[in-house]
This record gives sequence, C-alpha cells and structure tokens, in this order.
Amino acid sequence: MINDFLLKDIMSKLSSDSKFVGVMMMIAGGLTCLTIVGIPFGIPIIFSGMRAKEGGSQIERFMFSSEVNDKLMAYENYQKHFFIIKVLMIIGIVVAVLSLIFLFGVIMSLIGAMVKMGGH
Repeated sequence: MINDFLLKDIMSKLSSDSKFVGVMMMIAGGLTCLTIVGIPFGIPIIFSGMRAKEGGSQIERFMFSSEVNDKLMAYENYQKHFFIIKVLMIIGIVVAVLSLIFLFGVIMSLIGAMVKMGGH
C-alpha cells in the first residue's frame, strides 16, 4: 500500500515536471527560431519539448486508467525526447570543438602577422 502511494506520488511529480519542461522547451525553441541561425537548433528543441509534454500527459492518463498503452506511449515519447536531446548535445560539442579550432587558427594567424610586422 505504501509503495503504491509512493509510486503514484513519483509519477504525479514526473507528469507535472515533464509537462512544465516540455512547455518551457517549446518556448525556448520558438525563441531560438527567431534568428535564422537558430532555426536548425530551435525546431528540434520544440519537438523535444512536445515529446516531454506528451509523455507527461500520458503518464497522467496512465495513473487514472492503468492502461498499459498509455504507459508504453509515455516511455516512447520520453525515448524520443532524450534521443533528440542527445543528438543536439553531440552536435553542440562538435560545433564547440570546431569553433575552438577555428579560434585558435585565427589567433595564431594574428600572432604570425604581428610578428612579421614587428620584424620590418
């Protein structure tokens, strides 16, 4: 009995938090899409937020109906949500590393140009 109460409490919090995070991600994705450069990142953020929100709604439905399909759909939405986040993180890391390499190259070029100017 206590485990059922604890499980329902955890699922209720998961549902509420998922819906909140989903809405916030959709808003953040929408704001990111306001810039042309941000569109490729904003659209996946919106979709990820939609998946989190849908997962929270399905967990909530499962709590009231105990329908296994609602639980399965919630897990599927969470899986899609985290997959999108994983892909965005990998892309972010790659872009950050490439940016650092580019920045290092620019700084080295500037130092080289300054050394040549000082040599004349």
